[in-house]
Amino acid sequence: MPRTKKPAGTAVDTRNGRRLELAQITGGRFDAPEGLSEDAVTLWSAYWDDPVAAVQTPVDRGVLLRWIAEYDRYLRLIAQADRSPLVTGSQGQDVANPLYKIADRALMACERAEKQMGMGALNRSSLGITVGAAQKSLQDMNARYGGEGDQAETQRPDPRVIDAAL
Repeated sequence: MPRTKKPAGTAVDTRNGRRLELAQITGGRFDAPEGLSEDAVTLWSAYWDDPVAAVQTPVDRGVLLRWIAEYDRYLRLIAQADRSPLVTGSQGQDVANPLYKIADRALMACERAEKQMGMGALNRSSLGITVGAAQKSLQDMNARYGGEGDQAETQRPDPRVIDAAL
């Protein structure tokens, strides 16, 4: 049987299993770098309109700039490679355009930055970022589902609780 946790405040780590909560310091919106494609500028604006941007701090600026630069590079390379998907190889055979490989590297760099910034549902959840619905208190949930904490005698008994009198 595993040992029980120490009471809050008595463990060596004072957080005692709780996540670290940082004060929200937003870096503030800043303009997109010059020379981005139209699609990249649209994505840049969508990022700032998303609630995830609220957790961005000034130190995240480098990751954010790298993300949009790699995304723009990916878009440009894919468009160029799609114009001629097959090229002639060194032996005269048809091979996939090498720009696809370079675009794939740009996309991988973009995805690493997205993971750090919490973009995408899975990345947000792994960082503990919740978007949309705020946490509800137990009282709110009871009211929503018909239970009123003060009316315990009118509620059905919880089937998971074993009555000691039995």
